Amino acid sequence: MAWRISTRPLFAHRASIGCYHLSTTATLKNVVERSGFLEIFMKDQRPSPGTIDYFSSFLWTRKFIEDEAYKAIPFFSRHLNEHTGENRFFAETVNSNTTISHLLALQLQDLDSPQLISHSGRHSLKLAPDRTTSHELICLMSLGKGLDSHPSIVHGGFQAVIFDEIMRNLILLHNNNICEPGPRDLHFTVNMNLSYVAPVNTPGIFLIRSKLLRREGRKWVTKAEIVNSDDKILTSAESIWVTAKKH
Repeated sequence: MAWRISTRPLFAHRASIGCYHLSTTATLKNVVERSGFLEIFMKDQRPSPGTIDYFSSFLWTRKFIEDEAYKAIPFFSRHLNEHTGENRFFAETVNSNTTISHLLALQLQDLDSPQLISHSGRHSLKLAPDRTTSHELICLMSLGKGLDSHPSIVHGGFQAVIFDEIMRNLILLHNNNICEPGPRDLHFTVNMNLSYVAPVNTPGIFLIRSKLLRREGRKWVTKAEIVNSDDKILTSAESIWVTAKKH
């Protein structure tokens, strides 16, 4: 299929990047429903230079940007799909100076995605439960007081939202590496367990790091942590996701 850039907007980043224009020789609906949508998005969009400059101005966050094991990537959830409304909450509602004013995603360069293997004549995707990979997707976030519940403390429920979004993007990256041409896979949260260790105080800058623990068939198991500048874990989460069956 031939892809082309169009003046008709599909994705838009509200903060500082401007409109992300993408269409195909097919319809806009077909773009977002095909398996290769993320690859096209990643090739066409770039992280905001202003956001990179912002996090480069702090010594403890600059080291992640300069780490050659990682590369800066656009965070899919931060871009509104104008055609379908996908990502509206993270792209608009919590994209402000009082909520998440800056966000930078960095992907592990060597992302080891699970491949299709055969078991007793059946095909399945499986990773051993004791997988000990590095953190595969990390995000630097500047969190503001608009996210507070207790004074100067990020709402515990919104911390779950942060985990949900980084884990979702991690699964999208892995799935993009292994997907075959066809309809887009849809992934849904089944379960999430959180451990609140210490307050996530606002305003403040935090690192959210995530990795895939294992995958068995349509089930994904992920882990993520919110840490501060001292590398102290403030909140951690493990989540189970499932890829919806294709009809």
